[in-house]
Amino acid sequence: VMITVIIVRCFLIGSYHIAGDKMADTLKAGDYVWVNKLKGKDNHGRNRIVLYRSPLRRDAAKPPFFIGRCIGTPGDVIQMGTDGFRVNGRLLPDAPMMQPTFRIRKDIKEQLLTTMESLHIPLRDAKEDSVSLIFRMSLREKELLTRNLSQVVQIEMIGEHRMGYEFVIPRKGKAVDMNETSLMVCKEAILNEAGETAVIRDGKLYINGEEKTYYFFHKNYYWILSENETDGIDSRHLGLIPEDHITGNIWYCWYSKDSSRRFKKIR
Repeated sequence: VMITVIIVRCFLIGSYHIAGDKMADTLKAGDYVWVNKLKGKDNHGRNRIVLYRSPLRRDAAKPPFFIGRCIGTPGDVIQMGTDGFRVNGRLLPDAPMMQPTFRIRKDIKEQLLTTMESLHIPLRDAKEDSVSLIFRMSLREKELLTRNLSQVVQIEMIGEHRMGYEFVIPRKGKAVDMNETSLMVCKEAILNEAGETAVIRDGKLYINGEEKTYYFFHKNYYWILSENETDGIDSRHLGLIPEDHITGNIWYCWYSKDSSRRFKKIR
């Protein structure tokens, strides 16, 4: 019996405890879930919530676990723009958004805060100058706010915000062109695969001292996002997630403090 239990937990199904609120309303801190570890077409497929380990070299001794939704599979084209993430040209409506800084005049502060509270828009990193209230929000939240304020008000985007980029998720045995963006995204994966033979210097890749304009990857990789816009750790911070770092699909929530969530299939 013990051997059977060990085999099931190691290779088939494992039970895990959710420690943080990284998946918005899908999973909550304190939930206990079953993870399907069986390899297959739908495990770990697009749009599935997965459990995975950090791929960062500094975490190699004891890599922490994270959860997120797999939005990109090997060979997919990921585009990041002001309206969110696109996969193979299709916008992900629920993907985490950039949160640029906006300025709005201070004389409507009371109305603004009331409207934001009704729309469940948090006041992030707020500060004031002599005439303006300054805070961060997503472009989706800005659109909601503009439509729901009782008067026409200019909401001005200020400061720096991330520029758009595009890259291909590496597939095992396929070459990826090494440009500025792909080097930024793939740096950790290349250094993990090639070890000391690889050096990235002045925006260029060198293998055994020879400059490379492309690189053949030895593994399949995935792009995984948290559904917590502000606090979630995901591929935006960790980079590409190698296939062998993904434990499996989060399948069922078998226990939760909220009884309505118990024995709920996770989608």
